[in-house]
Amino acid sequence: MRDENLEPLLGLQEIDGRIDRLAREMAEIPRERRIHEKEIEEQKVTFEKEKEKAAEVSRDKEKCVGDKESMQETLASFKSKLLELKDNDAYRTMLMQIENAEKRLGEFDIRIIELMYEEELIEEVQEAARKTFERNKARAVKRQQILDDQFNELQEKMKELETERERVSGEISPRLLDRYQRVRTAGKGLVVVGLINGACGGCHTKLPPQTVVEISQGKTFPCPICGRFIIWTEGSSFSD
Repeated sequence: MRDENLEPLLGLQEIDGRIDRLAREMAEIPRERRIHEKEIEEQKVTFEKEKEKAAEVSRDKEKCVGDKESMQETLASFKSKLLELKDNDAYRTMLMQIENAEKRLGEFDIRIIELMYEEELIEEVQEAARKTFERNKARAVKRQQILDDQFNELQEKMKELETERERVSGEISPRLLDRYQRVRTAGKGLVVVGLINGACGGCHTKLPPQTVVEISQGKTFPCPICGRFIIWTEGSSFSD
């Protein structure tokens, strides 16, 4: 148990806290960027799917038109042959083929109209998907620029803090600095904590009454459990 000047150490702890916050902010920016990129990619996929639907319907319509034209040629051929037939059975058979061909032409007409209507609807959906994709892509580009600017600004602040940390570290004894670094590296958060209800403000280990009194008088006490430096602060208190 010794008197220690922990002012530089408290300053270092405050700087490290700011560095940690900056590091978290900087780590959040790439994550947010990936979220935007994923959203844009999903909207692009939606747009591409609508384009493919429109292309498929267009191909179906073209095929249907082609099949209709072929059937029209077949019908014309049937009607031409009909005039040449003398046999009644052959004549009746040809009439049935002509009837079937005309029926098929009617079916082609109905299907072409259906495909034209479907094509029109898909084009409307595709256009809406395109506008949404392009609008959000433009927004994403602007947002990316904002994020890049924020990241660059945070990097500059981080450099300033690291320079300040190096300066403050030079004012701390190697023994204290080594202990501080070991506790901090252990992931225990604050290294210098106050005395709270007669216990370590970090791990809440109760301290002997005499130690509590000495801390209240300005002594520094290393916690035997977590290794933190315990000091008396404005929020400190004796046992309940």
